[in-house]
Parts: sequence; structure tokens; C-alpha cells
Amino acid sequence: MPSSDKPLRSLLAVLKTPTLAADFADKRPLWEEIKRLAEIHRLAGALAYGSSQWLPEDERPWRDQVLMAHHAQHARRLAALRKLVEAFRDAGLTCVSMKGPLLAERFYAVPFLRPANDLDLLIRLKDVGAAAILMKDLGYRLEGSYPWGLQYRLTYHLNFASTGDSPRVELHYDLRASGLSLDSEAMIDRSLPWMSPTGFESNVLDPADEAFYCCIHAATHAFHRLRWLLDVVTMARKLSATERSRVRELAVHHRQTGLFVAASLATKEFLNESLEFDNTGFGTPWLWSGLRSHHLRNMVERVDGNTVTLAEKIGYRMDFCRMAGTPLRAARLLAYWTGDEFLKGWYRLLHRPDPEILSRTLPE
Repeated sequence: MPSSDKPLRSLLAVLKTPTLAADFADKRPLWEEIKRLAEIHRLAGALAYGSSQWLPEDERPWRDQVLMAHHAQHARRLAALRKLVEAFRDAGLTCVSMKGPLLAERFYAVPFLRPANDLDLLIRLKDVGAAAILMKDLGYRLEGSYPWGLQYRLTYHLNFASTGDSPRVELHYDLRASGLSLDSEAMIDRSLPWMSPTGFESNVLDPADEAFYCCIHAATHAFHRLRWLLDVVTMARKLSATERSRVRELAVHHRQTGLFVAASLATKEFLNESLEFDNTGFGTPWLWSGLRSHHLRNMVERVDGNTVTLAEKIGYRMDFCRMAGTPLRAARLLAYWTGDEFLKGWYRLLHRPDPEILSRTLPE
């Protein structure tokens, strides 16, 4: 990403005031960078749709291509999700759809503008083995190179590679942040049925749980996709006062107040809005100094797409340590991550790569 933040600020300005597209589109290098950043932050659909009538003639093929691609992708995601949900129901296994196309249907006026690169399903821990078998029967391939005991320590979901008809699928058997469990079983128990306009029913997270989790998700990824931050803002607007109060209770109960303060600051910095969650009494996270807007901007500017380089990865870890709250919490996080890296390195040192090890060791 360029050192200057002008293209990013310009992208956000066009999303808020679409008439600006007429001016920016005439500045070719800037407009091309705006479109590139829109793809990175998964805002290309919103950019094309919102600026549609103010684009010059030669930009309309780009607009049409983006909108048609988003519409087709959304339809494919819904079809794949329907197949999964109905298969789990027929097998007597609980699954809850998180984020993705059903979040778009519930909270966005034009759902297909919100892209989803994968599908996320929340399942009960006791169903992990049966769910993995079901996914294999449906034609999905489980990815993983560690045995179940180590897998459970290192991550909180099973990854299934994309197929010809479906994107990558993550089966979450736990939800975690800052090394702490977010009590996914309780979220499953509170989940609600949602009837998709496309004709199938799926359980989805309770609105307060969905907003809480999406806020945590955006912060734990250091806001590298501004789409996730926009999700939080959009959901917060649509929640009732009781539901917003419940989100606050969840943040306190699960000791994630630092991430909520960071999300609130990021909302003001990037979207020029206030996040409609009550952060009163939540201390400002700090490591060597209090979390400030320039820290948040550095989080986003440091990464061009995904964390790839060593500097990006170290920077991400430090960002997350700062958001966690106090230096003590940061130290605990570093110890937790160091332990994970040691376990992974030790396992790779003693064992040859075996792509089937996770499948063979899953609980029955």
C-alpha cells in the first residue's frame, strides 16, 4: 500500500458521498488505486453500486462486471450453504450459519454487495467427528497437518477446501479471542431460525451474539478488511437498545473490552462514525502508550492484502497485543503464541508431513 493514505481516504469518501466518483474517476492513477483498495477491503461491490450513476462511460464496463460477479457469487454461496445446512439437518447435526450470505440478507439492503470468500458454520464440539465425515461424503477435503489434540490447541475450526460448487468452508467448534473461549455452546443454544428469501431455513446467531462476534473478528484481524468493520457498524444500527446492551455485557463477560475500544476508535478513524455500543468504563488499551488513531491507521496501512512478510506478521502480533489491554494481558498473549509456535515447530521436527493425520485422529 502506498505510504500516502490519500487513496484509502478517497475510497471511504466515495462510499460515503458517491457523487465524488465523478471527480476521482478523471484522475486515473488515483481511481485505479481506489478500485484496487476496494477489492482488498471487499468493498468493490459497494463502490460500483453506490457510484454507478456518476461514473464516466468508460468505467461502466468495470461497474457492470463487478456487480454481475458479486451477484453470481452471492447466488453460488447461498446454494452451497443451503446444501450444507440441509445435509447437517438430515444427519441430525446442529449447525449455525455465521457471517456470510445470511448476515448480508439480515442486515444489508442489497445483500449481494457484501461478498463472502468462505462459509462459516458453528457446530458443537461433540459433533466434530461426525461433521467431518459428513463433509467428506459431500465431497469436501479436510485440510490440516496436525493431529486432533494439537489442532484443538492451535485453532478453533476445521478447514475444508473449496469444490467446484462451493467456496472454502470453516467448521467452527469453538470461538476464541485473546486466547479465551467465547462459549460457543451458549451461542448455539441462543441461535435463531432464519428463513432465507431463497427458500431455505438455517439457524443463525442471535443478533447480539452476531454483532459481538463480528466486532471481535474485525479487531482480531487488526481491521485488515474494512468490510468487517462496516459489518459491525451496520449491525449496531439495526440492533435494539436491549440487544446493544447485551453486546456490552458479552464484551465485559468475555474480557474483550479492549477490542471493543479499538473497534470504536477504528470506526471513527476510517468511517467517521460512532459505533453504537456503550464503551463507558472500558479502559483505553495500551502497551507503551494509549491506543491512538495513528496506531489503527498503521495496522491497516502496513498490510496490502494478507500478512505475508515477517515485518507484517510481527506488526500484527504487536497490534493485537496493544488492543488486548494492559501490558500484563499482552505478555500473556505473547506467552500463548510462543507456546503455539513451539508446539508446531516441535511437531514438525519429529514428524513427517501427513495430510491425513487430522482425519485419522478426530474424535468419533
